[in-house]
Amino acid sequence: MLMSTANQVYVFLSTVYTGMVIGLVYDLNRMIRRISKPGRWIVGALDLLFWLMAAVIVFAVLYFANNGEIRLYNFIGLAMGWSLYLLTISPWVLKLLALFYRGMNLAVSRIIGFVLWPFRMIYKFFRKIKD
Repeated sequence: MLMSTANQVYVFLSTVYTGMVIGLVYDLNRMIRRISKPGRWIVGALDLLFWLMAAVIVFAVLYFANNGEIRLYNFIGLAMGWSLYLLTISPWVLKLLALFYRGMNLAVSRIIGFVLWPFRMIYKFFRKIKD
């Protein structure tokens, strides 16, 4: 099937963008690993899940943008997008994700502390009565 140059550019830019999205998913996977420090089996499962998600994303983009046709420039675009993401915004995204995790951790601990405060007061009251 003959494809116009403008359509090829669209497909190439779509694969570059897809490579960047896969880079973001990869960073999410890395952050989950840093936070939870999983064992070998969990790391393998996370890797498998990442590659399955990447395959589904690439398949969907190629199917909708290129009618499922696979060309060499698709792989070049994916590699360029992922590389651009890792070299440019990945460090900022990792810092932002770490900041988000710390903020969520602090918020959850404060909410739990607020919810448990009446129970602590009751416990202290009965402990004081006991002594």
